[in-house]
Amino acid sequence: MVNPARPSLPARAVQGVVNRSLKVLRQGMKVRSHLRRGERLLHQASKVVRHAVQRRRQAWKGFRYRSRWTGWGVSMWRASSFVAAPLETRERSRLAKEFSTRVAHAEMSRDRGCLLLPPTHFADMPEVVATCQQVFEDKGGRVGDDNATPNADSHLGGRRMKGDYLRNLLSNDDLRRYPRLVDFALSDAAMGMAASYLGTIPHLNRVDLLYSIARENDDKVSSQLFHVDPEGLTQVKFFINVFDVGEGEGPFTFIPADDTARIIRDVNVLRQQQGKPHQGRYLDEEIAAVGANGAIVRVTGSQGSGVAVDTSRCLHMGSRVRPGSFRLCLYIQYCTTRERGNAFDLDRYKGDPVRQFAVQHSIASAGGEVAAPHQNDN
Repeated sequence: MVNPARPSLPARAVQGVVNRSLKVLRQGMKVRSHLRRGERLLHQASKVVRHAVQRRRQAWKGFRYRSRWTGWGVSMWRASSFVAAPLETRERSRLAKEFSTRVAHAEMSRDRGCLLLPPTHFADMPEVVATCQQVFEDKGGRVGDDNATPNADSHLGGRRMKGDYLRNLLSNDDLRRYPRLVDFALSDAAMGMAASYLGTIPHLNRVDLLYSIARENDDKVSSQLFHVDPEGLTQVKFFINVFDVGEGEGPFTFIPADDTARIIRDVNVLRQQQGKPHQGRYLDEEIAAVGANGAIVRVTGSQGSGVAVDTSRCLHMGSRVRPGSFRLCLYIQYCTTRERGNAFDLDRYKGDPVRQFAVQHSIASAGGEVAAPHQNDN
């Protein structure tokens, strides 16, 4: 029997290189397969953790939301706020009592959590409105031209908060450039009203211009549906119309606090009867179903008109702008708790303990992406 010819040395060398290369390739494919499997497992694990965190956050927000409407919940949140900063809380309360007694200001109704403001309510409102209109023009908005209504793709800029239908136009730099707006928010008449209602020197959290336009779709979403805001047990917001506002401009709309408490209770009962889960937005049909349409207040009026409202206690919504229209309003938020908001010029109010208390935490609490609280889902 003839043995097959043995391959030559070069051929054996080439064959060895090929075999080793194939072996390395097979091992590499196994490693790659293991890496892919590990990547999938890691992705699945991160997804599980992310969902668990989201569920925990939703459960916590739900607990906060529901407990605010109970006697024990109110007591618990007030106690926790005091324990977090007892000396500051006591000093803020003392200064608020002294400040609101000393300065002239209107009173918000504690039962109803609101006060409608005619254009003549604040003596300096013409100057404030003029400043807001100047800011609007400086940012590319056009005033007095019905055929040149700004739109979502204009060069107005600003942070888009709800897709294309709502923007907040002012940055922290803008507030330093136009200090008149912050000075108004900290004026005796404006902050005196907030401090008297809240019983403390509040944190001035936001000063902004909210710019609303029509949505492409007719369905109502997010802050276009009735809701209450999640910050603290109580707060005060000003919504002041910079231009005349009618129904077409999608006016800020709210339900006073005493009616809100009844409506939320009745709607929750209705949802339980219908087997629907809790959610923080309330549909128009649900408001109508519990016979509450008569409690709705729409803040229409000429420039300078507006409302001071406790959005933690009052159901509210807005920005239901009709095509061809827009709404611009001055938005001011006073909170009893530290929230993420604007960073103000602290040096401007040195030597004034009341104003200093109102802005002293703003630098530490400032956020890069400042979201209007009414965005938050409860």
